[in-house]
Amino acid sequence: MSDMSWKDLRDLECANLRWVGESWKTYATAMVEQTERLRTDVVDGHLSIDNYESDTADTVREQIGLIGDRFEDDLSDYATIRVSTTMLETADALEAEQLELRELVGLIEDHDFEIEGDLHEYEVNPSAALHRAIWDLKPPEWLCDRVGIDRASAWYDLASQADALVHIKPVYDSAKELCGQYQDWLRAIMSRAHDADDDAAAALSAMKENPPELPPQFGATYDDLIDDYKTALTEEVAAEMEAIANGDTDMSPEQVNQWWEDLSDAEREALIAAHPEWVGPTDGIPTTARDTANRVLLDNEIDSLDDQIASIEAQLAGARGYDEGGSVDYDALQAELAALRQDRDDLASLQDQITDDEGNPATYDKTGQSYYLLGFGTEGSGQAIVSIGNPDTAANVNAYVPGTKADLGDASGGLMGRTETMARDAYKLDPGNETATILWLGYDAPDSVAPEAMQEEWAEGAAEDLESFTQGIRATGGEEPSNMTLTGHSYGTTVIGLAASSEGVDADNLILVASPGVTVDTADALGVESVYATTNDLDPIGWGSVHGADPTREAFGATEIESAPGGVSENNHSTYWNESNQTGRDAMAGVITGVAG
Repeated sequence: MSDMSWKDLRDLECANLRWVGESWKTYATAMVEQTERLRTDVVDGHLSIDNYESDTADTVREQIGLIGDRFEDDLSDYATIRVSTTMLETADALEAEQLELRELVGLIEDHDFEIEGDLHEYEVNPSAALHRAIWDLKPPEWLCDRVGIDRASAWYDLASQADALVHIKPVYDSAKELCGQYQDWLRAIMSRAHDADDDAAAALSAMKENPPELPPQFGATYDDLIDDYKTALTEEVAAEMEAIANGDTDMSPEQVNQWWEDLSDAEREALIAAHPEWVGPTDGIPTTARDTANRVLLDNEIDSLDDQIASIEAQLAGARGYDEGGSVDYDALQAELAALRQDRDDLASLQDQITDDEGNPATYDKTGQSYYLLGFGTEGSGQAIVSIGNPDTAANVNAYVPGTKADLGDASGGLMGRTETMARDAYKLDPGNETATILWLGYDAPDSVAPEAMQEEWAEGAAEDLESFTQGIRATGGEEPSNMTLTGHSYGTTVIGLAASSEGVDADNLILVASPGVTVDTADALGVESVYATTNDLDPIGWGSVHGADPTREAFGATEIESAPGGVSENNHSTYWNESNQTGRDAMAGVITGVAG
């Protein structure tokens, strides 16, 4: 784990990291230019077929081309993808945290607080001087203002001193409360900085000194060996894709995207056709490629479930005790069959949602946008990541993270209904710019309010995946970054909050709807430029937060969006996308499109 202290981060010269990254990129570009000269000046020039026409000349030209290809592949893999991109990504990540840290340290010093503790459990406490000032009944003016008392103007201002004496506990508590908020913010900054530092260290240490498999030397067996070499190149690409998909490379989504773009069209098509299970779930691969691969996987999974269902039905038909039941094996088979049928029905419903009658990607008729399948699974309650519109080309991207009781079956039902509502609202507000709206059920959501949603383990299991997803959207989105929003509902806000504060999410805005808390007590600790929160007056979630402060409280620091409740008899924890809350929906659409908010 990173041993970087807050002082190390404060004093870090991020420009030096960026210089290293840019230098390696410049080096790689210059070397690629040399291989191009080798092809144009040597192969196509001096050694061209016009000058040398023979089998040997053909072999020499091919050999030079293969060596050039190998050299460029290694430059891309090591110099650009691993060294340059790692250094540039790390510089960007640490610089963002450094700017926040310097702002925070300035506030801590201005309020006469001190930072104490180790690298990962920092504490922010009042300094000895501030303690003395409070107990001497001379608290600083900022602290008096927080409590709402007048600061003594002189030693003989007995009325103000008496007021300070009466309020000495509230004054001290107010100072400690602000310390807690700053401590929360500091720990979140350092958590994200340590994460970036650890990721960079892992990526660089993963570069092993493995000599490339160069083309075979000329000789009597050259013709046989060269065929084996070309086959090995194809296998090498597949092995790299497998390692990326399994998380064995420590490559970021940006690096994955660079690797994918460096492949030839034939290599990409071959990977999608032969190994859709590696391509479909991988962040950093373009949306259209993932969608193609995931649709193949979905077909295959439904077929596999059909086979498993038929097999168990055959076993049940021949099982003893079929009529009366009661046997352990019979009951177990029945339970397994019911689970398989449920998975099969859920996946079929999802397939129907995103596929038209001719087997092509379906279109959401209210916006004219296609559905894209970015991921799915049946583990636990099930997962589904579906986008309305292509996030790679959209000006705005909104990812909706649902909460407790969200499951695969609802991915084509109520959850998709909310996703479509947000897509329609964004389209109505800003039809001139495309907004991609994503249902991100990329985690196993808690099945119950109590005890599961009272715990943070579900959010902890989702945090790294959500971080990777946002980085993947950025990586595939082209040079002009989209305006990206994460919209969480209920426990989904806890997922977003934990991911943002501990891992870091690459988003511009967070919208926290009906939040039970986001694991931190201030919006600043989330590390995102703009944070919005809303809870309607009849939502029972407003009775008390479980996972930190209520984000709609003024002290939290989010911009509040007003949401109108539904009827008294309705479940007002779930009415935020109803027509009764059109004003709140319009406000959220304004944030998502960047038109207002």
